[in-house]
Order: sequence, then C-alpha cells, then structure tokens
Amino acid sequence: MLGAEPEVADVVVVGGGIAGCAAALAATRKGAEVVLLTKLHDPEEANTRYAQGGIVYTGPDDSSGLLVRDVLEAGAGESSRAAAELLSREGSPLVRGLLIEDLGVPFDRDANGFEGLHLTLEGAHSVPRILHVGGTTGYEIQYALTSAVRTEPRITLLPATEVLDLVVSRGQCVGISAAKDGEVLTVLGRGVVLATGGMGALYEHTTNPPAATGDGYALALRAGALVRDLHYIQFHPTALCGSDGERFLISEAVRGEGGVLKDPDGEEFLGHPLGSLAPRDVVARGIQSMMERTGSPCAYLDITHRSSQWLEERFPAIHARCSSEGIDMSREPIPVVPAAHYACGGVATDLSGRTSLRGLWAAGEVASTGLHGSNRLASTSLLEGLVFGWRAGTDAALPTTVPERLPVRPLRPEAIPESAPEDAWRCLRRIMWERAGLVRTAEGLIEGLAEVEVLEEDFGGTDLGRVLPVARGVLEGALADRRSRGCHYRLDVQEEEEEVVALVDLPG
Repeated sequence: MLGAEPEVADVVVVGGGIAGCAAALAATRKGAEVVLLTKLHDPEEANTRYAQGGIVYTGPDDSSGLLVRDVLEAGAGESSRAAAELLSREGSPLVRGLLIEDLGVPFDRDANGFEGLHLTLEGAHSVPRILHVGGTTGYEIQYALTSAVRTEPRITLLPATEVLDLVVSRGQCVGISAAKDGEVLTVLGRGVVLATGGMGALYEHTTNPPAATGDGYALALRAGALVRDLHYIQFHPTALCGSDGERFLISEAVRGEGGVLKDPDGEEFLGHPLGSLAPRDVVARGIQSMMERTGSPCAYLDITHRSSQWLEERFPAIHARCSSEGIDMSREPIPVVPAAHYACGGVATDLSGRTSLRGLWAAGEVASTGLHGSNRLASTSLLEGLVFGWRAGTDAALPTTVPERLPVRPLRPEAIPESAPEDAWRCLRRIMWERAGLVRTAEGLIEGLAEVEVLEEDFGGTDLGRVLPVARGVLEGALADRRSRGCHYRLDVQEEEEEVVALVDLPG
C-alpha cells in the first residue's frame, strides 16, 4: 500500500468502531471491495470498546412509538423525528440479525426475560429495553465485529494508519491520504465513510480513550463538508473520581439497577421526578451544583443494597476498578463526578449517511443525523452506530448512488505533522473544560476563543493544530447559541431567546 501509485478500493472506511465495522461489512454484502483504516495498532481499540451499559433493543412492554418519544424527550426538543423513527424501526431487527444471530455476541440471558434475554432500565427510558453483557457490552460487540472484519476477504484492514486528509477532486471526495510507518499512502475509492468517533479527549476530564481527539470532524472541516451543533457535548454524570485523576466510566446501568446519587450527608439531592434516572444533562448539572453548594469534591453513587457477588457478576469491570481503588461497592458509595462523554453534533448527514460533500458519508459519533438533538438518550450510541453505519456502508456501495470515479491529478507528497508538546495538549484540554464545559458563559467562551487563537499561532503545523478548528467550532457554536437546552447550558441566559428550529433530514 505504500507505493507511489494510489491504491484503489470501492469503499474506504475511516474508523474501526461499531459504525466503521458495520459500514465495511454492509458494503461487502453489496459486493464492494473495502479498505478499512484504523488509527491505533490494535483495531479493537475504539470508543465502542469502552461502552459499558448496553445497546437499545425492544422490551416486552415496549413499542417503536415509545422509543421515539423517549428519544425526542431526551433530545430536549431538537431531535429529528425521522431519525428516531428509523432507529426504532430498523434497530432491533439489525441487532438480532447481525449481533445475536450472525456474530453471536453473548448478551446476558434470562429464562424469564423477553426472548430469553435480560433487559435493564437506564435513565430517561420508559421501560427496560437495554441489552448488555455484564458491564462490558462494548468490548464484546467490538470483539465480534473486528473478528468479522478480519475474516472477510473483501476487507483490507490497515491498523496504525492515521488519515491526514480527504482527497477531493472537482467537488467530490475520491479517497484519503494517510500516514503509516512514517510514509504517506493514498487510497482512492468511489465512496469514503467517516466513522472516526468523538472528541472527548479534547477535554481535561473525559470518559473517552486518549485517541478520541476529533480527527473526523477536522477532516470534514478541511474538506468543506457541512458540520452542525459541535457545541452539543454531552457530559456523563457518573465517572469514577479515582486517585489517579482518570475518569473511569460508571455506567448508567448502575443507576438503572437501583443506584442512587447522594450528597456527602447521604441525602438524595436531585429534584427531578425521575431522580437519579433523570436525563444525563440534568443529572450532571445537578451534581455540579451540589458540589459547588457543599464544597464536596464529588457526589456519591449508592448501590449498597446489592451484594458483592451480585455486583461482581453484573458489573465485573466496574467492580474490579472500584476494588482497585479500595472501594467496596456493596458497603460504601462510589465517588463520582461528571466528565465529557459524547458529541451529539457532528458532520451533517441525511438518513443514509450522505454528507454535503459528494462521495463522503459519515456514521456514528462523528456524524449528526439529528437523532440526539441536544442531549443523547442513554445507550442509543451503539445502536445509532450500528444502524447508520450499516446504512452508510450499503449506500456507499450501491452503483446507483456511488459517484463516478474522477481522475485525480498527481498528489504532492504530504508532510506528516509533528507532535505538539504534551503541555500544549493539556492547555487545550483545560480551555475546553473550563470554557466549554457543563456550564458556559459568553465571557468564558470569548476568553476560550482567544486562548485557542494563541495555540493556533504557536502550534498550527502540528497534530494539535489539525484539531484546533474543532475546538474553535465548539466554542463558536456555544457562543452563538443563546439558548440553554439539553447539554448546552448558558449560565448567562436565563430564558430561551428564540424558537427552536426543527432539524431537516438532509444536510445543508
């Protein structure tokens, strides 16, 4: 792949999480030859791997209309009904057909459960409908999908390959350029699917792995594709406040199984009808408010009504991590704080994953279908990645929708960007946490933009410089949006200043 001549595929997929793998597998079922590139050496190392809670399915007392209602309510009035209806219609059949029947993901079973499966409840869901594998659902799904990709002869998997830019010719995306083993390679395709995950690692405190630095948004911005709502960053309410400063995710499923949030005096403090199972933005701000009011460094998640054996079986990863911190979940509450978790906005797409740039599709967290509005409903991320990744891969491989391959003039050798010093990365993460975090003000956002401008001047040609436009997009979007809604909360705006404009289902 490292020769002077570009390699050619039918579909090029950037990212190996649930959306990328689903897109690649779907494209091969249409007869396409696929190249799938992943940033890290281990193809299984994707955001999907760290999803603990589960994936939305269908409960015994459930309906597609009920799921749509829950999505729209959690999205704070800004979700696309068409996207929610599509997810509710196509989600469960795809989970059953691909994950359960084809790939054999070992979801937890219950002889008395719906279809023999154990379903749990999570925040803002009306009924138990979450499929899970202990507390390692994402890990098991990622393992199954990556294994399928590795054994599919029509997929060429290129790990440890960092995409530098999208190749655009005559207003059409026709491939990618990337760095691998210190050299630059080019892969051309009739269609490119971005499935690069989120941007949580641009924040000081996050549940995301370090590689989630917003690369896909940056690629789309440089290529001129439309993005929307980058400032809708969801903060997970319950990340372990560990001794090492890292923020290990404590799944919402812990609260779904009866865990209750309390203040330092052991009192519940969330004044919401759903209590600890309120939407994530409500819970996260409630925790921060309590911390500011009491001076406490954290909130406390109490699930001591469950036995140690039950907790170890139901949440093995969480139980092990808490034990490593000297916390016995069955005897004492877990110290938790909010952390940046999920980007609800992204590269604008229609319901087939098509972006405003011909030849470019996007799926998963990097994309904005309009599904999440301004606040994502729990456990819809894996389902969205699966459904819309599958749709994007299918659409990108169809001869009737794939653009004609255009000639590409000889590419100039690209310089692989240098790495910025870690101090510069830490500076950006502090800016994003303090200026574009849970609570925002015009003054803080303006200061944040000025600080980002300094970083752009000093580190524009580095790996940090490549993602600074994403940080700028978050700050500018938050400054322009004078509405407090969902995960975007402006402390200096007491009431909405404009009517909510419904999202359309086509980019642009």
